[in-house]
Amino acid sequence: MSKNINLVCDDKALLVGAAELASDLGLRLTSSGVTVNAVKGTELSVRKNGEGYVLTYRRKHEFFRGLSLIRDAVAAGADHAENGKYDMLCYMADVSRNAVLSMDGAKKMIRVLAAMGYDSLMLYAEDTYEVPEYPYFGRMRGRYSADELRGIDDYADMFGIEVIPCIQTLAHLATAIRWPGLNSFTDCNDIMLVGDERTYDFISACLKACRSVFRSKRINIGMDEAHMLGRGKYLTLNGYRPAHEIMLEHLDRVAKMCAEVGYEPMMWSDMFFRMAFGGAYRVREGEIAPEIMAKVPANVTLVYWDYYSLDRQIFDHMVECHQKFNNPVIFAGGAWKWSGFAPHNAFSLASTKLQLDSCAEHGLGSVIVTGWGDNGAEASQFSTLPSLLYFAERLYNGTEVSHELLEERSRAVFGTGFDDLMLFDLPNALPGTSPAEMSHPVCPCKYLLFNDPLEGLMDRHVGPEAPEYYKNAAEKLLAHSDDERWGYIFESLGLLCDLLADKCDLTIRIRAAYIAGDRNAVRRLAHSDIPAVIAKLDAFTDAFRVQWFTENKTFGFSAQEQRLGGLRLRLESTAARLEDWLCGGDAIEELEQPVLSCDGRGENDTRSPYVNYNSWANTVKAGLL
Repeated sequence: MSKNINLVCDDKALLVGAAELASDLGLRLTSSGVTVNAVKGTELSVRKNGEGYVLTYRRKHEFFRGLSLIRDAVAAGADHAENGKYDMLCYMADVSRNAVLSMDGAKKMIRVLAAMGYDSLMLYAEDTYEVPEYPYFGRMRGRYSADELRGIDDYADMFGIEVIPCIQTLAHLATAIRWPGLNSFTDCNDIMLVGDERTYDFISACLKACRSVFRSKRINIGMDEAHMLGRGKYLTLNGYRPAHEIMLEHLDRVAKMCAEVGYEPMMWSDMFFRMAFGGAYRVREGEIAPEIMAKVPANVTLVYWDYYSLDRQIFDHMVECHQKFNNPVIFAGGAWKWSGFAPHNAFSLASTKLQLDSCAEHGLGSVIVTGWGDNGAEASQFSTLPSLLYFAERLYNGTEVSHELLEERSRAVFGTGFDDLMLFDLPNALPGTSPAEMSHPVCPCKYLLFNDPLEGLMDRHVGPEAPEYYKNAAEKLLAHSDDERWGYIFESLGLLCDLLADKCDLTIRIRAAYIAGDRNAVRRLAHSDIPAVIAKLDAFTDAFRVQWFTENKTFGFSAQEQRLGGLRLRLESTAARLEDWLCGGDAIEELEQPVLSCDGRGENDTRSPYVNYNSWANTVKAGLL
């Protein structure tokens, strides 16, 4: 039931955003409700004042977090104040790995971020924004038009949220450089050719395109993971030069270009460390040479990203290394949603606690939460709500927060309990894979889904407990499929688990029956088990389609249909091959091959079988696709 409030604001413009957000928070704005006066002040608080309340906020975006506090404060009849100190709380949405937030999806994300108190949204767009001079840039990728980006920027500004473009000006441009007009000035792989004027003409066009649609004067210029810099066409044209020299030369020019159009650039910092530490980024010891640090342009902010380690010593050392540069520093953590269809909120929470503890001790108050979508962006854009909430509560409370507070805030902001939303992890959270047991996330829900029913490249990476585990996980998830706001995610992940309960060990069962010559078992697999898996695959595909189109543009889903459709055809083909064998046909050679692991482990390895193997192409086929 909604709570009626009479919201009175000194800044009348706030009422527009409040009207957009109110229903999400269980509030109804009406003159007959409890009076809440919103005023700007020196704290974020909701305090009782006679028969009503006063909502005090420091910055515009905090007013909307304040709205999310009202319902519980009024119900308790108590004051609530927050004095956490932070400089930046930003969410980075990956809109480059096939899943491009639709306009409705982007607005929904903005409202969720506003309710938690985020002050900025970064759109990671490799080639999914319009650059008029390059018509092939973002072709059939769901790129945003200039008008769409202005619409997103306007909507976010309503809530005091700054939209920051996050582009690439060196590497990570594989889907762009395949096209005419872009593929002629590349160095190696997905890296642009440093020193070629066509590279800088292109970057200039990208910067101007962003500057024309966003209010923000900040931009992330990328420059991460350019591992082969200077080793392709650049080497042929210029001979060998140390990578750090090429990198600094390019950065200096791009930083000046940013300044010319009024941008304050930031960049991912890893290449400076990789060049110093033999390709490694996160290290426990070692320093960057002072002469390299001195050459980083003063107008560039460094973004230290780390979402892979649970080693506090690494965090502390890396923050200290970054703070030795003469540049501002931002920390970027992760809300893990880039390993298949399900998130890793549990790992995100474990790593984030250590990271934010380190940031607090080192006085680092600017934080970005990344939501990458590697290899297809299958996971829902909203599957990491628990992780996003934890970041926000830590920064606003200034200390570790209790599970009870997270549960309370989750219900206030999302309308669903924290523990219920943590169920989104279940497709990947098999026994033995928790952060306490394993130092890295795994993605069995993806590789067990796409594991070929005859070739079974991933058969060594599933345990005997998996079928029963997935059956129970499906029941838990589907019990929430009627959730008003997030039921479609519970439905999709629940049906995935229901499918995996039968599919996860299918190839193992097929091989065992075939090798044993158990014709009855083979017949049952061909006539009953495989058709049942196909039916469940169809049900999951339908639910996954609903999830995708609830959040994203249509572009990119074609890749999902090709993958899922390919799996369906392989299942049909497997049933036909088994039937042919039953009728005296040829041997099934695939089932007679040695069963090997994907990572070289031996048969007696005692580690958990589950791995982080997120490549669809490498999962489905040992050959070429």
